[in-house]
Amino acid sequence: MRILVVNPNTTASMTETIAAAARSVAGAWTEIVAVTSSMGPASIEGYYDEALAVPGLLMEIATGERAGAQAAIIA
Repeated sequence: MRILVVNPNTTASMTETIAAAARSVAGAWTEIVAVTSSMGPASIEGYYDEALAVPGLLMEIATGERAGAQAAIIA
């Protein structure tokens, strides 16, 4: 199974930490594909940042789905 894990902010180092955590609990047959949103805030600190993160988040989920992801997790 291929699971897409999307970091909805634009901080790549956070994505690396999220990916490591997801892979540490995934089964051997599960592929974790972690991605960083290409647009939005550097961190999500409140409602305004959440709203700004949505367009990039949706783009990453759509891209992951086209690439064969069977599920998506918003980190």
